[in-house]
Amino acid sequence: MIKNIVFDMGNVILRWDPEYIASKLSADLNEQKIIKKELFESLQWRMLDQGLISVDEALKQIYSQSDKQYHEVLKYALYHWYDYFEAITAMEPLVKELKQKGFKIYLLSNCSLQFDDYYQKVPAFKYFDDFYLSARHQLVKPDLKIYQHFLSEFGLKADECVFIDDILENVEGAKKAGIEAYCFDGEVDKLRLFLEKNI
Repeated sequence: MIKNIVFDMGNVILRWDPEYIASKLSADLNEQKIIKKELFESLQWRMLDQGLISVDEALKQIYSQSDKQYHEVLKYALYHWYDYFEAITAMEPLVKELKQKGFKIYLLSNCSLQFDDYYQKVPAFKYFDDFYLSARHQLVKPDLKIYQHFLSEFGLKADECVFIDDILENVEGAKKAGIEAYCFDGEVDKLRLFLEKNI
């Protein structure tokens, strides 16, 4: 019996679109390319998700490998990118419905500790029972260990959970841990139908 609904964040709860976010951080096309390459596609970005470095350390490393003329825009981008991390509006009503039906709602996301700077501004998150961030545990999806540790952390049983993620690799990782999982394609109505049939 399913008791827990577990959501990924990027492109499930919030729209993760680096090109769009870069366009909001700078009107200059060249700077947008620099932001995407030197920040969002960087090793430091992955290390932030893994909880291996702080934001300040990431900035120092990014500075060391980028042209000085872009340092200010990169600093601004690192500390403000989440200002443009917009909600997928159709998801909030679904999360609310699931909560009202008595399901426990969790987040399982590859994300940095910057989460603490923006999560309270996300309407859907007020229905969540708890949040599991990769950076807090130095584990990232789709490593089997992250799913196992997530279950252990909150005292959950794999066969009582459904996990929703937009990346197939992460969905397959959850299934290896014994968790029912769904690959979200942006269509909330399709997800709703899946949940009605499977929970």
